[in-house]
Amino acid sequence: MKMNKLFFILGLLFCFQALSAQSYMVLRKKGSVRRYEYRPGNYLVYRQKGNEAFFKDRITQFVDSTIVLENNILRLSQIETVDVSNAFSNRSPIWRGAEDALPAIGYGYLALDLFNNSIIDGNKFTFDEGVTTTSALLVLTGYSLKWMRRKKIDLTNPKFEAFIVGL
Repeated sequence: MKMNKLFFILGLLFCFQALSAQSYMVLRKKGSVRRYEYRPGNYLVYRQKGNEAFFKDRITQFVDSTIVLENNILRLSQIETVDVSNAFSNRSPIWRGAEDALPAIGYGYLALDLFNNSIIDGNKFTFDEGVTTTSALLVLTGYSLKWMRRKKIDLTNPKFEAFIVGL
């Protein structure tokens, strides 16, 4: 019985020895903990050096310091700016959730108060000052969190770096 387990484990090691970890690209500010990750299958929105327009393409694989896209092949040194608004980030999930939830909560609170005041209670269609202020603060806080988030990384700036991990 012990020999069967030993052969099973050795067989698994033999089968999976050629596998390696999946590689991914990291964009970050030097000395910062915040990082943006792109893996094969993700979309990359970038501006190439010498072009004014942004291009959107799906990453298929990484080779050395080269990104193989569906419609293009780029070296990391050819990328000028990357739009990181849809990248995976290590930003706190509370902040990511708050920027989507707070505006919805604010609009919903205002709508519920208007419905309750005019339909249920039968009053005239009016805004309550306290509810309107609270709703406006919730909406503005959510949109300001979204506005303050970094949208683009300029790789020509020496503060930022891009590299591929796992090759």
